Amino acid sequence: MPSNRPIPVLWLCGPSGVGKSTVGWELSTQLNAAGISTAYLDLDQIGLCYPAPAEDPDNHRIKVRNLAAMWPAYRSAGAECLVLSGGVVTPELVRSYAEPLRGTELTLCRLRVGHDALRARIEHRGWLTHLADESVAEADALDRSDFADLTVDTDGLPVAEVARRVRAAAGDRLRPGSAADAAAAARGPVAGVGPHPGDRAATAAPAPALWLCGPTGVGKSTVGYDLFTQVRTGGVKAAYVDLGQIGFLRPAPVDDPGNHRLKAANLGVMWPVFREHGARCLIVSGPVDDRDVVGTYRDALPDLELTLCLLTAEQQQLTERILRRGHGGGPPIPGDELRGLPEPALRRVAERAGHQADALTRAGFAHLNVATDGIPPAELAALVRNRAGGNWPCLPVDPDRR
Repeated sequence: MPSNRPIPVLWLCGPSGVGKSTVGWELSTQLNAAGISTAYLDLDQIGLCYPAPAEDPDNHRIKVRNLAAMWPAYRSAGAECLVLSGGVVTPELVRSYAEPLRGTELTLCRLRVGHDALRARIEHRGWLTHLADESVAEADALDRSDFADLTVDTDGLPVAEVARRVRAAAGDRLRPGSAADAAAAARGPVAGVGPHPGDRAATAAPAPALWLCGPTGVGKSTVGYDLFTQVRTGGVKAAYVDLGQIGFLRPAPVDDPGNHRLKAANLGVMWPVFREHGARCLIVSGPVDDRDVVGTYRDALPDLELTLCLLTAEQQQLTERILRRGHGGGPPIPGDELRGLPEPALRRVAERAGHQADALTRAGFAHLNVATDGIPPAELAALVRNRAGGNWPCLPVDPDRR
């Protein structure tokens, strides 16, 4: 029976390094296991459009608009609960994110940890370690604030226990509504936060988009982010989307286990936001199975000139990379199903990845194939750009970067 209540949205905030994304993914996993169809979204993943303007260095304006534009897709796909993670430091920012989420009830939960533990986590994470002092200062500022609905201390606790305590603290706030309830509460677009699919400017010339696909463990996200970094630091404003990060909704439909319809819908509304904020090209990373799946994305992105690049690797390389990731190598990525698996399971994944690589090569839908064996990610990114057309995206440097 419908619950006649808004869909719960639980937003985990806190300083960099406190574990927002890790706890957010675990929380969504627990809720799904409890029978609640739960979507998870790391807000940082929907604001990767750089260089950012000086007045909005964290791209909150882009994130707000993308969240507003993506919410209808999650709602239509049957989300009964939405878990968000991302930093926020003022109640005004919280309100700017919450207002477009029609048919929901937002709970803000602040995760906290002591200074020593925070520094240790940042050091263990192994990236952006130079920002430890800023994270400690941010933690102190949040301790002085009072705009969060809940505060959960994470010191000395495993991730699963932190997520359990968040659920306990939230209590009835996480009792699910339904997609129908949210649909009844949502009446039309929210002014100033769009866009919606029909709002695209028909006169805009197609922009270049490069999609890195390939088997599990081949390095799609790593190479994609390096490529994004090279383009934007070279003077062209670019946007980057890891498809895996915009399709977390479980359980997935039986006829679409990769959640490609949801991912395509979300990507289709994100790109116009990026473009309106100055992005001149789009880099995408994520798996694709066949031409029909590619067509789903093409239909959602009519104003992009899409180039597919298939990354390949020999079986030994795939096995080594999958084992490394499973044993904790590389940055922690929400939803990484390899991390922590026992070695026999990882080797089975690697064997399937080898078969997948062969099938993708035979399918022949990619515009170019690039072998990755023995080549560092930054060099691979440069090689892909060269193979995609000289120095992809082959655009002049932005005028204000000259």
